[in-house]
Amino acid sequence: MDSSEVKKLLEEELARGEPFNNWHGITSESVRSCLVEPFPVRTDPDDLETQPRTMWVVLQEHRDPRDGYVVVYDPLSTEWIVAEHVKGDDYIAVIAGSSLAQALDGM
Repeated sequence: MDSSEVKKLLEEELARGEPFNNWHGITSESVRSCLVEPFPVRTDPDDLETQPRTMWVVLQEHRDPRDGYVVVYDPLSTEWIVAEHVKGDDYIAVIAGSSLAQALDGM
């Protein structure tokens, strides 16, 4: 999987127009302002079963991806995951959803 494939999946998710409530100020109207060009990061699924693996950051709460939360796409589980920076370039999953809106709703 590469950045362009993730971007295409992201656009399909946004086109669905699913509603969500977000406690971090991200709304259906402002979500596009938080999107970034997808880039890979090592993310721990935090499920006590699988090892950390590459997932794709698609949304950042703040300009610096190490500040606040990010939303990543996991090509293995095909889930959208809210993740938090741990150290270096490593992140850990906080909550997952089968759609981007579900992940944002749980953020």
